[in-house]
Amino acid sequence: MEQVLLRYPEDREAAVFYALALNITMLPTDKTYANQLKAAGLLEKVFAEQPNHPGVAHYLAMDYLAYAYLQGGQDLAARRVLDEARAIQKINFEHFVTGYALAAIPARVVLEQRRWADAASLTLSPSEFPWGRFPQSEAVLVFARALGAARSGDAVGVRRDIARLEALRDVLTAAKQGYWAEQAEIQRQVASAWLARAGGKNEEALRLMRAAADREDATEKHPVTPGPIVPARELLGEMLLELGNPGQALKEFEASHRVEPNRFKGLYGAAKAAELAGDLGKAKAYYGQLVALCARADTERPELGEARAFLAKN
Repeated sequence: MEQVLLRYPEDREAAVFYALALNITMLPTDKTYANQLKAAGLLEKVFAEQPNHPGVAHYLAMDYLAYAYLQGGQDLAARRVLDEARAIQKINFEHFVTGYALAAIPARVVLEQRRWADAASLTLSPSEFPWGRFPQSEAVLVFARALGAARSGDAVGVRRDIARLEALRDVLTAAKQGYWAEQAEIQRQVASAWLARAGGKNEEALRLMRAAADREDATEKHPVTPGPIVPARELLGEMLLELGNPGQALKEFEASHRVEPNRFKGLYGAAKAAELAGDLGKAKAYYGQLVALCARADTERPELGEARAFLAKN
């Protein structure tokens, strides 16, 4: 396909199919994501000319787009992707990849914006989608709902969703879907950690969060997703911040950066932890990175305002 594109550089379909070839021949061990980035570069050029081209839209994928917008503080753009996804009433090709995106996009939007009550009330949509066939997709939304419930003080809700994650994990285990069963178990541990935190059981909360972060570190990112709905180690950093340990929180945020770089909440968390720990040099660097990441932001998140205020004083 590369040779076809080199021979016919103006042929947009050759570019699209070369991008597909790059995607399906990527190496899971390549953490530079060279093939995927090269494919995206080809597709974005065609997308600018033909925004309704089905192949281009498919190979770029909506969940990745929502994720990218959210990290750059482009919340209005992310909302447009969410609205487009919610407008889908009938899925022509029922697959777990489709279900994953339909569950992940609304989950990301509310969790990245810390809208805990909205997260706690998430529902699977569209209702006609055969969610029962794709437990790994359902688990994504149940996890977001559990985290939202735990962070908004809904103990009944989080216990219900933890039980559902356990059931989904067992279904995936029985179906020999080991990777996704492990993801559901990590999600269950994270939700259980924040339930313990809400109940004042801080040592148990930290133990569960560390275990979840270690398990997540030991797994590879699946190609279906740009990354976890919320990285476990980033959440560990947030918990340590809440518990008044900014020095250790900074270490966890920095460890998370190595696997999940350029995340809005990850950079903000590291900056805040550094500031509270008295490391103003690192605080300035991380706040600066956050502002640079959000150069095209279309909303003013409180964290971004805080970053600008700190930089203005320092």
